[in-house]
Amino acid sequence: MTTATSALFDVTEFSQTTIEGVIERVPLEHFKLARNPRQDISPEGIDRLAGMLMRTGQLVPVIARRVSDDEVLLYAGQRRLLAGRRSVELAGTEGYEDLKPVAGLIALLLNYEPTEADVRRIQAQENQREDLSMRDQQEQFRDCWDDRAGLSFDDRMRAVCEDLGIGAKKAHNLYRQVELLPETIRIRVSDRPAGDQLSVTMANKLADMNQVAPQLTTAVAERISSTNLHDQALKDLGAFVHKTVVENDKVYAVRIDDGTLLDAVEQIEHARNNLTPQHAAQLVALLECEDDELEKELDGLASRAKAAALTIRVDGNMRDRAANGRYAYVHQRGEDFADGIWVIDPVFILDEVRTQLAAADAGPERDESFFGGAKLDDEEMKEAAEAERKRRQEAAGSNLGLGQDIAAGLMDPSDQQLHALKKIVCLLLAEHYPEVIAYGAGWTDRSRQQPVGDTSRFEPRQVAAILDAELQRALDDKDPLRGIAQLVSRWAAAFVLDPTGVTKTKALGSDRMSRKLLDALPGGDSPLRTAVWEFIRPVLSPHLVALNQDAFVTDDAFASTVDLDEHRKDSSLDDLDLELGDDDQLADAA
Repeated sequence: MTTATSALFDVTEFSQTTIEGVIERVPLEHFKLARNPRQDISPEGIDRLAGMLMRTGQLVPVIARRVSDDEVLLYAGQRRLLAGRRSVELAGTEGYEDLKPVAGLIALLLNYEPTEADVRRIQAQENQREDLSMRDQQEQFRDCWDDRAGLSFDDRMRAVCEDLGIGAKKAHNLYRQVELLPETIRIRVSDRPAGDQLSVTMANKLADMNQVAPQLTTAVAERISSTNLHDQALKDLGAFVHKTVVENDKVYAVRIDDGTLLDAVEQIEHARNNLTPQHAAQLVALLECEDDELEKELDGLASRAKAAALTIRVDGNMRDRAANGRYAYVHQRGEDFADGIWVIDPVFILDEVRTQLAAADAGPERDESFFGGAKLDDEEMKEAAEAERKRRQEAAGSNLGLGQDIAAGLMDPSDQQLHALKKIVCLLLAEHYPEVIAYGAGWTDRSRQQPVGDTSRFEPRQVAAILDAELQRALDDKDPLRGIAQLVSRWAAAFVLDPTGVTKTKALGSDRMSRKLLDALPGGDSPLRTAVWEFIRPVLSPHLVALNQDAFVTDDAFASTVDLDEHRKDSSLDDLDLELGDDDQLADAA
């Protein structure tokens, strides 16, 4: 049986081009909600919708009927009305700065009173909206994310949340899926996984793994081929990874638990079988050999390990280096359990073998004279001496390993390392040269100055105030190199100021600063003075270039005939020939 459709909702016939209603802007306070079956409404969703209404406006009219001059009964658009009311509370607060609250909604006002059946149809169609598939959500996020390129990560994420009307948690989940997962894994993600599909939680875990161990990630994802296996992986990912590595001999992942003994010869062979061209290039640089000599070098390493019967003992130091250097996948098992660590870089294992062989060959020698002179035959004393020798060898190996890790780590420093470098340089400068920085900034930046009484003159503020402001400006700069340059430029400016424009007797006056400037940048021909000039010269005016060029640029072709050292040595009035001239004699006679 077919139910008759109200003329308002009939889209099967076009006997007339107008509809029975009118579109108006209605103030929020005039709306009254009609009975609606939707009761469970997310407060977070209302907040997001309120933000969208304030930022982008209302795109679809609500459906209502005017009951009186100041009352409008709302049939469809309940969430938009609630969001509009909520906007009054949110406007101007954190995350909603500079936004105005919603004053009213655009409504299609019916010119007749709908029946209860009509109202049910309106609300049923309003609530009958199909959610986007996960793949569509990913593509929608990708388009919006690409469109916001150029912003910082946090600002970019905030803008995407505002554009799509989604929360930060969902946005970060979509980011991990789109940016951190390969396509073959990303397309398997589902809100309600079944079969070989992956849950959002599992996708997040794989995204984290993929940043360090792409090959291992692919193998783990391929093994999750059923709901049962998916649940096993979620319950204990460490055990799942271990079983994946055991069953799949194509995956290179060496588990290094604290105290484990690894046969060096077996590990060399295992690592060699998994070397990629990129790994080979790293080994050539590490072993300092030619490309065609690499196999010979590795053969020699294996022979030395076999002759020494070398066993790699895994300790906390090795585990930390593997984890911190991103040479391994780390599965955190909680505070009460040690992390599960799998080395996924064969170069790391080969370098560990090389390091331990070098430590065994060149480690600190045992002091035979001490133990021999004491004539210690006791087995416990011998064991103690042997344990001490091993500890020294391990310490020497650890130190050598640190040097290698530094060299490898600085090939491509992370953003976190670069910002830490900026902080180190800036804090060292601020600690050792506070007055110099304040002097350079205080006389070159009006914002670092204060008026002198009722005069029109200005002078630098207190040293501490200037230093704090300059240090904060440098540390806040998102570009680490530019942040360092910010502070160094203020320091360098102190040496090229025109003294005519500087007060002499103040705390940051030229007289009081002359000795500090000379201590900070001694005169003469030095690499530091040359570097300062090369750095600051491009930003100087022609006047300041001419004023300072002779002090910084030396001409080797010119040699002074004046014995400066002779004139600078200590002297007294007795050393001087003070013959009085005629003018002096007349002055004395007077």
